[in-house]
Amino acid sequence: MREQTKYCIALSLATIVGFLAITHQSFWIDEGVAALKAMQPNIHGWWQSLRKDSDSNLQLIFQLFYLWGWEKIFGSAEYALRASNIPWFVVATVALMWSFPKNGRLQLSVLLLTLTSAFLWYYLSEARPYIVLFAFAAATTACLLRMVGEESSVDSSTWFRVFCLGSAGLCATSLIAVPWALGAMLATGYWLGINRTRKLLLRFRYSTLITAAVILIVGAYYAWTLHLGARASGVNRTSAGSVLFIIYELSGLSGLGPGRLELREFEFGAFRHGIPILLIGLCAISGLFLASVGVAVRKVNRRSAIFFVIAVAIPFLLAIIAGFLGHMRLLGRHLTPLLPFLLAFLALGLQRLLFDQRIIFKLAGLVSILVCLFSDWEIRFAPRHRRDDYRSAVETVRKAVVAGKNVWWTAEPSLAEYYHAPLNSKDFIVTSNASEDELAMATVPDLVCLSKPDIYDQNAVVRHYLQRHRFKVVETFPAFQIFEPAGGGLESPSGR
Repeated sequence: MREQTKYCIALSLATIVGFLAITHQSFWIDEGVAALKAMQPNIHGWWQSLRKDSDSNLQLIFQLFYLWGWEKIFGSAEYALRASNIPWFVVATVALMWSFPKNGRLQLSVLLLTLTSAFLWYYLSEARPYIVLFAFAAATTACLLRMVGEESSVDSSTWFRVFCLGSAGLCATSLIAVPWALGAMLATGYWLGINRTRKLLLRFRYSTLITAAVILIVGAYYAWTLHLGARASGVNRTSAGSVLFIIYELSGLSGLGPGRLELREFEFGAFRHGIPILLIGLCAISGLFLASVGVAVRKVNRRSAIFFVIAVAIPFLLAIIAGFLGHMRLLGRHLTPLLPFLLAFLALGLQRLLFDQRIIFKLAGLVSILVCLFSDWEIRFAPRHRRDDYRSAVETVRKAVVAGKNVWWTAEPSLAEYYHAPLNSKDFIVTSNASEDELAMATVPDLVCLSKPDIYDQNAVVRHYLQRHRFKVVETFPAFQIFEPAGGGLESPSGR
């Protein structure tokens, strides 16, 4: 009964955190694209919308299908679609507690760290696959940790089925998660040995066959999408700075620093204003990390070290190499399967600090949790962490068109559709990545809405036009600038 009570409390707390973390903010680019697919009235329309784009969304088929079904029940509003993450967050939280069945202190520690992870707070409020991915990764990680802690746990049908579900789910949710599923399987084979692994697979042969079939089908599907040319965005590249940002984001400190939009514009220069609070956060998390290292060193032997190299280090390196060679920019979200291992590792240190007899250690553990909570608060409420405000931009555009103005939209067309921009009006012109010839043929603008020019004005055609014809910024929203002609005797927009 006591165990059931603990899990019920964890379930309730995870649900509350899920509802607290989700916002009503405007969808940003990727969310808007996913929302339009979820709003398709039937499976055929949903599949056709995926097939039409032939981009990396084709490789997120499980989550996008889930989101399509969720929308049919709860609707397509921002909060409603983001709330689809809550069941998965609850599952992940309970799974990580399940990692340590005989250690209540470790269960409490990993629960606290999961509920206060700024990374998870941020992605709970995105209608994207990262919390789903985290749930499957948490299930797989929990099985691995239980096996290392008590090898006899693998004889349980529950353990085997959870492991199969987690591994297959990782593969089905994202192509970049496949190395983590393979790493988990290989690590399990190494830990148990060939003979015991073979016996285990034969004992649970139906689960084994179903899992193998799912992974083979998913593998063939991914091969097909790659043949079609489905790739992640090539706007930016992975660099050493990207790897540092991944560590920063997964550490839970991202709420203390600059917002994503500021980082996008100024990169590491964006950190100059928040150094004091970041240093406090860094000291707290570093202390927690060092405490975890101290505990882990006493527990790890050669066998377990090789095990974690196979399960964690090799998939991590493969993901980083894929980022460099695949000409895509890796971010923390692409390494989501690493987070359950990181939370479990830091739980070792938090347990050591919170339950130590010395008051200074208890205070250090408490401060680390308070830092995480403050980071969560900033992620949730600080204006600098707001996403691209397409809702306000479309509202401005709509008013301009009603007033008889000609508008250029240099931003994501999908979000213009989601927020009901006047797409059918002759006064609304989409100029995303337009050529000079296309601009010359377009209606002379009275208002230009520009967002993320590195994506939507890659050749700077619109920006050169605005500069040449002396447009000025009259309004800004997160990720948006609204331009109008300067007037006052300056050259007219048409150049005549």
